[in-house]
Amino acid sequence: MKCRECRMKPSSRHSKLNIFCRFYAFRRLKYSRNSNLTIAGFSEPCHCEQEDLDPWLPYPDPDCPLDVNTSKYILSKVGDQFCDLVQQEREAKAITMENGKIAWKRAVTGVREMCDTCDTTLFNIHWTCPKCGFVVCLDCYKSRKNSSDEDIDGKYPQRWLKCIKDQVHHVENLMLTQIIPKDALWDVGEMVHKMRVKWNVNPNCKCTKNGKLAAINGTSQNILAETVLTGPKMKSKDNKNSSKTSNSNASSLQILADIATSTQSDTNSQTGESVEPLDDTKGNSTDKRRDSPSSTLRELLTKTADKLAKPPTTMSGGSFLSAYFFKGENNSGKRMVTGTFEDIIASVVEQNIASTTLTKQERSAITQTKQSKNANIQTMEPTAMFMNPNFNLEDGQVRHTLVESSMRFPDVPHSWLCDGRLLRLHDPRHKGNLRIFQEQWRRGEPVLVSGCHKVLSQKLWHPSTFSRMFGELENDLVNCRTSNVIQGVPMKEFWDGFEDIRNRLTSKNRDPMVLKLKDWPPAEDFSELLPDHFQDLMQGLPLPEYTHRNGHLNLSSRLPEFFVKPDLGPKMYNAYGSARYPKLGTTNLHLDISDAVNMMVYVGIPLNENKGKLSNIDFENDAFEAVDQSTCDELTKKRVRDKTEKPGALWHIFRAVDADKIRDMLRKVSKEQGEDFPPDHDPIHDQSFYLDKKLLERLKKDYGVQGWAIVQCMGDAVFIPAGAPHQVHNLHSCIKAAEDFVSPEHVHQCFKLTQEFRYLSSTHSNHEDKLQVKNIIYHAIKDTVGILMSHEPPGK
Repeated sequence: MKCRECRMKPSSRHSKLNIFCRFYAFRRLKYSRNSNLTIAGFSEPCHCEQEDLDPWLPYPDPDCPLDVNTSKYILSKVGDQFCDLVQQEREAKAITMENGKIAWKRAVTGVREMCDTCDTTLFNIHWTCPKCGFVVCLDCYKSRKNSSDEDIDGKYPQRWLKCIKDQVHHVENLMLTQIIPKDALWDVGEMVHKMRVKWNVNPNCKCTKNGKLAAINGTSQNILAETVLTGPKMKSKDNKNSSKTSNSNASSLQILADIATSTQSDTNSQTGESVEPLDDTKGNSTDKRRDSPSSTLRELLTKTADKLAKPPTTMSGGSFLSAYFFKGENNSGKRMVTGTFEDIIASVVEQNIASTTLTKQERSAITQTKQSKNANIQTMEPTAMFMNPNFNLEDGQVRHTLVESSMRFPDVPHSWLCDGRLLRLHDPRHKGNLRIFQEQWRRGEPVLVSGCHKVLSQKLWHPSTFSRMFGELENDLVNCRTSNVIQGVPMKEFWDGFEDIRNRLTSKNRDPMVLKLKDWPPAEDFSELLPDHFQDLMQGLPLPEYTHRNGHLNLSSRLPEFFVKPDLGPKMYNAYGSARYPKLGTTNLHLDISDAVNMMVYVGIPLNENKGKLSNIDFENDAFEAVDQSTCDELTKKRVRDKTEKPGALWHIFRAVDADKIRDMLRKVSKEQGEDFPPDHDPIHDQSFYLDKKLLERLKKDYGVQGWAIVQCMGDAVFIPAGAPHQVHNLHSCIKAAEDFVSPEHVHQCFKLTQEFRYLSSTHSNHEDKLQVKNIIYHAIKDTVGILMSHEPPGK
């Protein structure tokens, strides 16, 4: 009995990739008594051998680039997502598992197992037709099982392929199948929790192990429950009778202080020394009392009471700490900042200040002071806040000043753009970049790194080089003004007009076209087609821990060799500038499933005839005007006029969490224009909008969404977080090179987008799950556990 691939006609095979027998290394065969080859069922998990199991289990690997600190960091960022993945697999296995029967399908080198319905990469549990090899993932199986209509998958129509003889596939006839051999998945899940206990990496997952509760906000629920139920454990040697104190009368101050004392060592181990090269959580304090056995938080809580008992006589900007919290909602429904860190402490200790220690006038003064602070903050009075508050009241984004950040990172050359919201690193090879970068990156914010062109070979990236090497090859061009595709044009015509308006292709009206080179280099690996460019780009990329293919914080590098590696680049983006057309996007609003770094390797300011002379003055002025009319901050407007800078492109990047708000606005705009999006299309994924100044202002006014307006100059590398909507408008002709990667901080966004892409139409470019995020998560955690198993924590 042939599978559906083997039954495929030769004429239809050209449209299919990765043609292989569905039953290869899966269906078992045997010889009958008549020496005929017959089917003997399918492989089961118990049939696997050690060589099948080894790639799925954690082992100490001397060639693994991960160290203990990096492993702990990855575990802290990805561990919870892994636990959710394991839980999903357990639930999937329990759906149709009968009598313990389950088939095992070996992972085949060079083959990416995909759901036949939604094109999602199959991670482990799925369902297979034993007759034709048709496979479906967990989500498609559940949707069909819960659906009354055979052709309806939940909200969206997704048709299942027919079986042999045009028969319909029924869920009850499909066979439960797993890919990971034996119990390797469950074993790694157990090891993850053991390593978390061993290395004091507190989980926030939903798992319960041996009756222990998951941590909330870094504090173990077991400690909290024990403290609340039995009272704090007094460890003072001087008070021998402390144990006789009634536990039921323990104050909230004592409970909180005891929790701080009980968990101090664990917290320091997790957020301090465990990730010292990666995370700046120790601070720069030189307080000699840090070696004191008492808890810093306990001292703060207990000793602040006396300070709060007396109202301050002066109120300078420096007296307020730059830590704020959200509390409640105002009349408009927006969350408001209602206090400083002193107020947080006051809310805990205020009830513990005995009324006998305060006079009536003093208590009244405290109340008036607190009311004054809250009133000033709610009305956005600057006198009631730190000189540079961390949180903006309108959008909740963090602001910074150079004075503040230079105290923490004095040796790292950097500055702040976008009114203190965008970090700009000035030295792409500085060793101190990593820690300050991660502070912004973990918040899901973009980062700008300047000066990358200084470490590149400029000749390699000049337009004349590409014209000489590939000018005779034909490629498609896109007219950015009309979105029309011009097919089969020699690339020499594109490159010759890159910096000379006179040599550009013209429209029917004889206007020079604004062109973009479509999908070049093509699908072939960049490193094979342009080996010199690839080597030059790789050595010039900033933050190589993330951006290199083998970077130890690039989780995609953990996929074993037998997997089909996802195509993460590099890719090139080559297009003319269009500063004269502010509503024209070079790349419309969209988002990517992975993180990315985009480097400006060349900026060409076109020449044109001006009063009989060749000049680029007009184009420079057009670029300045486009920046002035945009939403850029004053420092950026000043920077583009610096003679040492060469502005190339205007970016707008938004937070990933704001994608739904942007999507909602675009749907409203479409409806106002008489257009509509079918269920299997999306205004962001379809790249059908470019947000001009009018739409950007509407987005901020109606939804409170403000992105980052970034001008990418020559040598600038823009880091874009996974899932962050962004758009690009070339001010001048630009050559950009981009590399994708998967960082621990944003792997949850990759997972979320994989689910979103399932519901796009089958012809959509983003429909197929090319990233294989579940496999990336599994093998990253597996290697992390292997490293932590082979080492011991300090002092043990």
